[in-house]
Amino acid sequence: MADFILGLDGGATRTRCVISTLSGEILAVGVSGPSNYHVVGIDGARTALMEAARRAFESSGIRSNDCLVACAGLAGLDCSYDVKALNEALGNLPIAKRIMIVHDSLIALYGATGGKRGVIVNGGTGSMAAGMDDTGRNVRVGGWGSIVGDEGSAYDIGRRAITASLWAFDGRGPETILQEKIRKRYGLTSIDDMIHKIYVEKMGVTEIASLAPLVTESAKEGDEVSINILKIAGEELGRHAVAVIKKLGMENERCDVALVGGVLNAGELVLGPMRSTIMKVAPKAVLVSPRFNATIGAALLALRDVGSELNEALLSKISESARRLALL
Repeated sequence: MADFILGLDGGATRTRCVISTLSGEILAVGVSGPSNYHVVGIDGARTALMEAARRAFESSGIRSNDCLVACAGLAGLDCSYDVKALNEALGNLPIAKRIMIVHDSLIALYGATGGKRGVIVNGGTGSMAAGMDDTGRNVRVGGWGSIVGDEGSAYDIGRRAITASLWAFDGRGPETILQEKIRKRYGLTSIDDMIHKIYVEKMGVTEIASLAPLVTESAKEGDEVSINILKIAGEELGRHAVAVIKKLGMENERCDVALVGGVLNAGELVLGPMRSTIMKVAPKAVLVSPRFNATIGAALLALRDVGSELNEALLSKISESARRLALL
C-alpha cells in the first residue's frame, strides 16, 4: 500500500530528497549532485533526482511503488519553455506513482511558512520573492538573472562593490576601503586589474557574489560606500516583497515575510532598509525567520496534494523527525 510521499529540492549545487509518511514523519534523506538543467542538462537533472531518491529509498527501506507522489521543486524552471521541457523529460521518473514538478520558489515558500499564507524573500546569489494568500493562490516576482535582474542579491552587491572601487580609482566616486580589500582579495597590483579578471578571465556570477561578505565587513568598519550598497540591497529586496504583497492584495493585512539567503547575514544593514520599504506599503507586515527549508517545503506540497491537512500536529511531527535527521 502506497503510504508515503517524496519531497525533492533540486538546485545548481545539490539535490536533496526526503521520504515522509502521510502523517508527516520524515523517515530518510538522500543527497546527490546538482539538478538545475541549465547547469547539468536534462540528463544530468534526471540522474541527480534519481540518485537522491535512490539514496533515500536505500536508507529507509521504502520502495518507489510505496510512494503516492513525488514533488520536485527545481531551480531553472523560469519560463514556459522550461516548464514544458522539464515536465516532458522528468514527469515519468520511476520514483513515485505520480510526479509534481514545480518552481523552487514554491517549495521555499511552503517551507518558510509551513504551507500558510505569507511571503518569502530570497537574497542569495540571485534574488526573488514569492507569496501565497489564504486561498492558496501563489505569485512569484524577480529571479530574472544577473543580466536583467537579481537586484539586492549577493551578485548585485558584489557588482556594485567592484563598480564603486573603480569609480574611486577614477576619481568619479567617493573613496572606499573596498578598493584595497578587493585588490588584496585577488592579489592585484592595482584595482584596475579587475578588468582583466572580469573580461579576460571571465569572472562569473558566483565569484562576484562572493564579494558580498566583504561589503558587509567594510560597512561594519564604517565605510559609507559599503553601507549605502547594503542599504540599496535592502530596499531592492523590500520592493520584491512589496510587489508580491500588492499582487496578493495583502497591503492591509497581517503578513509574515520570511527571509532566506546569505545577503541577510548583513543583519540590520540590509534588514532595516528592507523593513522600511515594506512598511510604507504594508504596515502590518512582520519580518520572520523561515520555519522549514525548501526540501521540507517540497514534502509539504506533496502532503497537501494527497489530502493531508497541514495542521499544527503534522507540522510538529515534521519538526521532530527533521531534527532527528539533522534537517533543521
